Amino acid sequence: MLSVGSSLSSVYQPSALTTFTTRSISVNETLPASESATRFPPVDESDATAAPGTDGEQAAVAAEQSKREQLSKAEAELALAEQQEMSELAARDREVRAHEQAHVAVGGQYAGTASYSYERGPDGRQYAVAGEVPISTSPVSGDPQATIDKMEQVRRAALAPAEPSSADRAIAAQAAQLIAQARAELATAEADDSVATAAPSQASETQEQSEAEATGEPAATPVADLALYRSIAAEPGGPSLQASA
Repeated sequence: MLSVGSSLSSVYQPSALTTFTTRSISVNETLPASESATRFPPVDESDATAAPGTDGEQAAVAAEQSKREQLSKAEAELALAEQQEMSELAARDREVRAHEQAHVAVGGQYAGTASYSYERGPDGRQYAVAGEVPISTSPVSGDPQATIDKMEQVRRAALAPAEPSSADRAIAAQAAQLIAQARAELATAEADDSVATAAPSQASETQEQSEAEATGEPAATPVADLALYRSIAAEPGGPSLQASA
């Protein structure tokens, strides 16, 4: 029997040389059937998208990245198409305005003010895509020469642009036809004036002849004929004029 106040400690203190023997438990140890509910359920590898960092999550990220790249590509293609459309509209605008201004510059007083048809571009600006200039093609009444001068200018105005349209060529052809008609009228008028000028001279000569026959005096020899006789007589060795009884 141990007495109170014994020098032995009530708590066991193992020495440095003391060793412990432990029992290892294998993870494959079969648990009793009654404890099967305490096991964790197996992981379903088919539901890979639910777990972060799995192949499913990487596929989703890749799909989203592909959509963004396709959207960016579509936006770039749209921007390029709009830029090309604006360039074409700007070129058309310059061409139309230069065409109509050529008509106005050459047409002068016979040409009106140019008017344009517009198309709105992707940038919101209005671009001229067609135009026209009114021009007078009516002949000058009672003045064929003035009509010729006017139609010559109209014809030049119609063909003034670098590339005349079919309507421009039609106006030029109309102006050329009016020029031909005016020239025909002018030629007829000049012929009538010549006949009218020659008529009084012929009437005067006829009257002189009639008076000479009435008085029995020889008709006056035209001055041009007497001059011809004098030149013949003056030629050396030429035939001489002899008066006959």
